[in-house]
Amino acid sequence: MTSEEQDADLTIGELLESGARLGLFCDTCGRFRYLTTDRLPEQQVVKALADKLSCLRCWSADVATRPVRRDARTGYWPAESG
Repeated sequence: MTSEEQDADLTIGELLESGARLGLFCDTCGRFRYLTTDRLPEQQVVKALADKLSCLRCWSADVATRPVRRDARTGYWPAESG
């Protein structure tokens, strides 16, 4: 089973429990942002969030929400300088 298949039904609660962060990726302009999970219900499915969002740079609705994990080798989060 691939990582993407494992994450298909991942909820916000499971995301936080695993130590991952929520990321928003724009397939149109390539923008990546971390999203806060403070106001999201724990039962919310991570992938389903993308249906309600758009990119703030190019306004495209072609976005995806995914779990983001630390780099196993360096311990840094993606998009962090290290």
